[in-house]
Amino acid sequence: MNAPLPSPYPYSECAAQFMDMAGQERPDHLPLKLEGTNCFPSPGDIGTLQGLQNAISQVVGRVRHPVLRLRLALLLEEVMELSEACIREDMALIAHNVADVLYVAHSFPHSLGYDGAAIYNCVHKANMKKKMGKVRSDGKQLAPVDFKPPDIVGVLQSSKPPVAPSNDSARKGEKQQR
Repeated sequence: MNAPLPSPYPYSECAAQFMDMAGQERPDHLPLKLEGTNCFPSPGDIGTLQGLQNAISQVVGRVRHPVLRLRLALLLEEVMELSEACIREDMALIAHNVADVLYVAHSFPHSLGYDGAAIYNCVHKANMKKKMGKVRSDGKQLAPVDFKPPDIVGVLQSSKPPVAPSNDSARKGEKQQR
């Protein structure tokens, strides 16, 4: 038996707080399809998506470190699949691909050995101070003139990555729950 996943998703509430602060719409429901079919692009989308794939390949090709190159390639591949799902307006595909993007994005800190939660919390606190900034025409909340960016270097220097439980400790916890 696998250990249960943490719930609720820890960053979701932070994102909701920021969207509320920035006045960004959070509708209860969007009238999108619920097909969940494979996300193959339609013929009209292929040219656009090939252009995106070419741009992704060029960017990834410029990254020299193999771990960074892999992580970036995986993340951009998932973003491209999310783009295809958004073009199709299929909520099941969008939800699946958002989860894939988050899954791959959360692998970055583990791959690089830093505490992703500490960085996320630092960025969230800074983002919440953007309330006094202007809002761009597309709805993006901009930082005010006196905005101080988060101290990422300080957080990296003062935090250690969380240690994932080994399979043995997960099994011990599983036995204790029985």
